[in-house]
Formats: sequence, structure tokens, C-alpha cells
Amino acid sequence: MTNKKKLWSIFGPVIVAAILVLVFFCLPWSGHHSAKTEQRAAVSLSPTVFKNRSLKVQALSGKHTKYVPYFGSSEFNRMDRYHPAVMAAKYHSYRPFMFGSRGTQSLPQLFNMAMMSDQMQNKKAVFVISPQWFVKRGVMPSAFKYYNGAYANLTWLQKANPNSPYDRYTAKRLVQLLGDNGSVVSYADKISKGKSLNNWDRFVIRTKLTLLHHEDNLFSGFFIKDNYDTRIKPKTKLLPEQLNYADLSATAIKQHDRASNNNRFGVLNAFYNKRMRGQIKKTAGSQKRFDYTKSPEYGDLEVVLNQLQKTNTNVIFMITPVNAKWEKHTGMSMPMYYRTVRKIKTQLRSQGFNNIIDYSHKGGQNGFMQDTIHIGWAGWVDFDRQTAPFLEKKQPQPNYHMNDAFLSNEWLNLNPTKANIQQFKSDHHLK
Repeated sequence: MTNKKKLWSIFGPVIVAAILVLVFFCLPWSGHHSAKTEQRAAVSLSPTVFKNRSLKVQALSGKHTKYVPYFGSSEFNRMDRYHPAVMAAKYHSYRPFMFGSRGTQSLPQLFNMAMMSDQMQNKKAVFVISPQWFVKRGVMPSAFKYYNGAYANLTWLQKANPNSPYDRYTAKRLVQLLGDNGSVVSYADKISKGKSLNNWDRFVIRTKLTLLHHEDNLFSGFFIKDNYDTRIKPKTKLLPEQLNYADLSATAIKQHDRASNNNRFGVLNAFYNKRMRGQIKKTAGSQKRFDYTKSPEYGDLEVVLNQLQKTNTNVIFMITPVNAKWEKHTGMSMPMYYRTVRKIKTQLRSQGFNNIIDYSHKGGQNGFMQDTIHIGWAGWVDFDRQTAPFLEKKQPQPNYHMNDAFLSNEWLNLNPTKANIQQFKSDHHLK
């Protein structure tokens, strides 16, 4: 056997296999998903759905089922009978398409939105903001990497404008959070420095996006957790046929009292048994030093708001509470918490984002909290009471007016006393 034949016998099958794989991923697969797959994806809370594109784009483009994007974090996994998806399936004309798990803070949501910007144009959305996001370092790099794959990052980079302070800020954060020398980081580094991507950069991005697009069409419908059939649909049968919020709230409080009767914090019994029992002494006073008033998360939130302004999306925001009994036990400062909320609301309202449900003072209300930081029962009932009219009825067009002062270190590190906020607004000509 000649040397050429020997080499071919060794490397030939590998080369052929590589070519076949490349051809396979380059073929124009349709990527159409069934209505059932859309339904499952909408409440799967799956990172696969979050970081890819085809499923959410198809669902939000559909004319038969009115899916509305709900952005948030881990609260969406609290699926009791009053959960927004259960209430919508029972009573409403829309269906929540939920993007939220632990770690899906502002910046992961920005890249998520960028993948479906056309589908959000002139539409409505719900956005849940947790003050607990606003820690000193912001979103953890590990969480960001888990929810943001190359597809989302390259989709954003393809349209990134180096002349935009919002895109330069986002690119800088992308470099900080990815922390390696890959091609995505090299492209982002250029944008962060105000430099345009060259023709070769754009060719490589387009090529990679084509492959990722075909891969997404092929595989995104698989391995999606079926929360709809197991956790949503069965609970619709537990709700009364007629919607009456006062009756639902009263029933929810009774159910809370029964389901949280093994502990003094008013949290779900199973949660207490699994996460808290045996830890009470250790957690006493453990949150005394917590501070959410200074964080890069304020800048991350700002680029999300700018994205919503770009798509003219009419948004209703919810600011979450904390369990008042748990807060007292851990020693977390509620004045600090309320200052954080003041800062968040200032950033929203000063730029025209005026639809805000502020639950920061509801953490001591009976039946409102399912655990230490997540609403449930009566909390979900009230959330539905306030969001459903916004989503089902025609709303005035939003009038957003962005101010990139909210990207500044001055704002990110501002102690949000009333006097400091008033001075900031005066200095930057904010309403």
C-alpha cells in the first residue's frame, strides 16, 4: 500500500464525515414546530428555548395563539394554580411565553430580546424585576454563559453599532462576562472601543449564524421539559369557571395557610423542609450587610430599556417583594430595599416606562409569598388582576425618551437618597 493510500485510509473517513456533517447543517431545514411544541416551550423555562431562536420567533409570530413574552427570573417556576400561565389558560385570550430562570437577569434578557426584535415590534410584554439582581458584581459570569450561547451573542453583534453608547456598554460587558479570547470577545472588544467590524468579521459572523440557524431548526424542539401537561393544564381544573379576583384571593389565602403550617415564615411546607429546616440558627442576621443600591445591573437594565424603546414594546413591569418574616430573621435592611426600588422606578419613569406594579411593600401580606423571595398564591392572583387588563385592552402608545446618563458610573454607584436622586435628575435634565 502506497503512503497516499495509507494516509487516506486513516484520514479519509474523518474528512468525509466532516464534509457530510457540514452539508447536513447547511441544508435549508424548514424548522417548523407544531402548536403543541410551542405550547410546551412557552412554559418550559428551558435554557434551550432561551438561548436559541426558532421556537420563540415562530410562537410570537403566530396569529392563532396570542403569545406574550414574560421576562423575569426564578419566580416563574413557582407554578401553583394561580400562576400566570394557569390563569391565562383558564380565563384569558393571551398566553404567556415565559423567559425566566435563576440567573436570567437584565443582560441575558437583552440578548434574548435581540433574537426576536422583529416579533416584539409594537407589541406588549411583561417584565419582572427583582431588586436582588442588583448585587455589587451584577449577573454572575457563569449564569450569563449558561443562558447566552454563540447564537444570541453573534445575532446581537451583527447589528451592533459602535457609535451607540448603549452598544459600546453592552460590548464591554460582553467582554467582561465571557472573559476569554474567542472570536465573540474579539468582535465585542472592537465595538466597545467604538470600532466597526470589518468585512471579514461580518462574513464570519454570517457564516456561523447560518450554521447555528440550521442547527436550531433541527434540534430546538427536542428535550423541552413538559411543564404544560404536568404542571399547568391539570391546575386549570382547580380554578372556578367564573373569574372573580376577590373570591380567588380569599381562597388563595386559605390555601396558603394550609400549605405553610409547619413553619413561622409562611413559606411552602415543602420548601421549608428542603431548604430551611436545620438552617434557622445559621441564617439569623445573615443578610445585615446586603446592599442592592450600587451595581452594574442598573446599566444592564438600561440597555434592556433601550432595546424595548427600539422595538416600541409596550411593557408592564413588576417589582418583586421579599418575605417580611424572613427579612426580619436575616436582618436585611428594608430601608435599603426601598431605596433600591426608588432607584429602579426613577430609571423607569424618567424615560417613559410608566406601567409599574410595585410589590416591594407586599412581603408581609398574608398569602402573598410562596417562599423567602418569590410570590405565589394571593400574590399571583393580584399579579394577574393587574396585568390582564393591560394585555387584553388597547393601551396608549408608549413615549420613551432614553438618557444614557443611566449608563454612567455616577448612576451605577449612586446612593439613592431622595436628595441624591433629585440632584441627579436636575444635573441630567430628567423629569
